[in-house]
Amino acid sequence: MGDNWLGPDTCGVKLAQFDQMTRQMTQAATSLEKLAHELWQSLHGAGVSTAPAMEIKRIAAWAGRAAADLRRRNVLAHNLDRERLAFRIDRQDGSYLTLPDRYTDQVAYGDGRRVAGLLRRAADGDAAAKAELSRVNPQDITPAFAKALLEALGPEGVVRLPIDFTSHLGGDIAQYRDSVDAHARDVRHALAILGRSLALGTDPAARSGYVGDEYLKQLNEVGSANFPPRSKPPYGVVGYQALSTLLAAAGDARFSTKFISTVGGGMIIYDRSHKDRPSTWPLPDLAGRYRLGNALDPGTTKVVGGERKTDYLIPLLNATAASGREAAQVLLDQRLYGVWPRDEQAEKTTSNLEYLLRTRREVWALTDRGDALGKVIKTASIGDDKDSERIAFTAGKILSEDARKYFKVDPATKQLKIADKEKLDALSGLRTHMADVLAHHITTVNKEYGLFILGAKQGTTPMGYADLDYLLLDVSRDASAFDKLLNAQIAHAQVDIRQAAAKGTRIALTEAVVANAQVFGHLIEARNQTVLAEHGRVDAVNKELQDKVARLTGLVGDAGSLAVSATGVPGATLAYNQLVTQQLAKVAAQASKPFQEKPDSAVSRPTNNAEAIEGLFGQMLVSSVAQNHRWRPEELNGQPFAVPGNPPRLRPVDSLAPEQYNALRRWAIEEYDIVRDLQDRSITSMDNGIRQVAGHYRTDDGRFNVHPSEQR
Repeated sequence: MGDNWLGPDTCGVKLAQFDQMTRQMTQAATSLEKLAHELWQSLHGAGVSTAPAMEIKRIAAWAGRAAADLRRRNVLAHNLDRERLAFRIDRQDGSYLTLPDRYTDQVAYGDGRRVAGLLRRAADGDAAAKAELSRVNPQDITPAFAKALLEALGPEGVVRLPIDFTSHLGGDIAQYRDSVDAHARDVRHALAILGRSLALGTDPAARSGYVGDEYLKQLNEVGSANFPPRSKPPYGVVGYQALSTLLAAAGDARFSTKFISTVGGGMIIYDRSHKDRPSTWPLPDLAGRYRLGNALDPGTTKVVGGERKTDYLIPLLNATAASGREAAQVLLDQRLYGVWPRDEQAEKTTSNLEYLLRTRREVWALTDRGDALGKVIKTASIGDDKDSERIAFTAGKILSEDARKYFKVDPATKQLKIADKEKLDALSGLRTHMADVLAHHITTVNKEYGLFILGAKQGTTPMGYADLDYLLLDVSRDASAFDKLLNAQIAHAQVDIRQAAAKGTRIALTEAVVANAQVFGHLIEARNQTVLAEHGRVDAVNKELQDKVARLTGLVGDAGSLAVSATGVPGATLAYNQLVTQQLAKVAAQASKPFQEKPDSAVSRPTNNAEAIEGLFGQMLVSSVAQNHRWRPEELNGQPFAVPGNPPRLRPVDSLAPEQYNALRRWAIEEYDIVRDLQDRSITSMDNGIRQVAGHYRTDDGRFNVHPSEQR
């Protein structure tokens, strides 16, 4: 029998019979222990197996634990009955007391029911109820409290209360009442209690605090209802607007996957069923509905009411992103399958991810431009499991298809132009999040490019060769997003080159340099072309990249932790991805340091993008070769890049001063002709990548493609 043999949700007792059972279990435990001891003595004396005695001893031990638990619960039951905190269940065979697991849970349950009453009175303007509510800290709410509050209010009460609170506040704001700041503070506090209770009470993991699946189903039904009943948006309120407001008010509370799937899925189904109503969409949350301005924003001290465009799905997406990868994946993967609308076959097989990215694209332009959606995609995609990768590149495929619509090639000038800037930038808030996703999966990005360069028709993701370049064209439109991508590729190249150098073969180093340089070419040309389409010149982009490389001189010196796999071949394995992730963090930290802190060497003064990438590869090659060279003491004696001693040793490359680094660089070039040769190969390979990208940006009929940016 397991530890949960008396479930606090299902066990009710009659006090007299419970007293008797407690006594019997206590006596049984003692008797069984005595029997086991006597039987063991007899069996042992007879020279036969003592296993039967040991089995009885095990049962006696369980009975002892169960008896102790019963005695504890018996005391609680009597205390609860005496203090009138216990809840009775009346049946034909008598009256039962619900049996709590802990006394504190029952007290919390009682508090939750009491606070439910306070919330109702406070919504009606009761000053005493508001004062008492102010003593309830939302952070102290427990699952038992939350369950009691939700049960006492019922699904409809949970939805109605936020409407009552905010509609009254909206009236005060409209009439410019002096008390509006205090009123707003009280409303925010009440909504926080409700929101946090909603999160805790709808979590199946909190066994004693879960309101049950049926409650969630009813909450969904009330969410799609109109208040008052015969009203329709924009008149009246839809229940989901109230639930959206509670999701925002819950703060950092995590919602269960069950809640996100059931209620969150219902919110998106509702949105999908009304997507043909642009005049009233997006449906606002209650702050938008009642023109509350900043009244519900955390920390507001001076309320400024008025119109503010809100979207009831944004709090859902923010809450989903905060609730973890499983919740995010479940929400994005959900499909309608005939739930609604029943007569549209295409809708039945469209996932929420596709709907939110593609069908709803222009709606996001009215609010946060996809920032909250980007957070959910990032949460769902940044993982090393297959589902994370699938969602990442499915989203990338959709975005690349949209990029084809809005970036067009002018046949006359052979340059890109933006066909519809507003539609192109409708999801501009998503770009930095998508860059984080691609940075996490940079190993797969490199693998895909490698397959396509070798002539593969399809890689391992939903995206094709040109799809990746169109995605980069869109994402790198944001300078900070491009920065994330460039950092990720630098980290990937560093690990690749370091592992190739450790293998000790020229061909391994050559392959690593050629493959990574081509991907650099794709990144740089995508950024150049998107800026050219906007401004007609890329001088600023060149300056950005050159300054970045200047900050990264000597970056790749910390090589000791970069081990080579057992096969000696770096692959898209979890360990390899983790190495890239570790190095990405180092690259990002180094790139953010002031320029003056970096060595002022010849390598760190590029005049164009080609030289910038050449400089990066030079640093990686010098550091890798130096790290893997078997030094003889006479080679290091007197060298400025060595630590004197017996024997002397190489200094960490990223600790070298400018003159020390230049001395190491000169030594590596003189000692190893492969360093100079591979720097040249990196430029050739990067040029190949640039030409490949330009070849993919074509007119709709496929006859013309853009010219390479040639700003190098």
